[in-house]
Amino acid sequence: MQAESAVEIVRASLALAFPTATDEGLTRAAELVLRWGSEGVGVQLEPDLAERMLLDLIAVTGQDPGEFEESRAPRTELTYVRPALSRAWSRTSETRDRLPYIPRPPERPGRGRFRRGRGGMPE
Repeated sequence: MQAESAVEIVRASLALAFPTATDEGLTRAAELVLRWGSEGVGVQLEPDLAERMLLDLIAVTGQDPGEFEESRAPRTELTYVRPALSRAWSRTSETRDRLPYIPRPPERPGRGRFRRGRGGMPE
């Protein structure tokens, strides 16, 4: 698949999540999603890292974080996920915080990397 085609496919998906984003913001976000994918982020994208990535994509697309949060389905104490305090992907020029880049977040109780064993179950 050509790079331009991959960007357009990802861009179309992001347009559904960020309907008020600019064309430039969607294209930039799609390029980043593909870059982060090539960095192998998908195999370690636990819920807290997914929340952090979502915040990064909100910044890249120029969305209002408060407006985005209001449009999400209501979350309870059991379903709320606090964003990770680090990134497992390269920073963008739009990220203004100083969160560290940790290529593989350390394992801790309650967090395991996605590893496949017999039957596709985590080992």
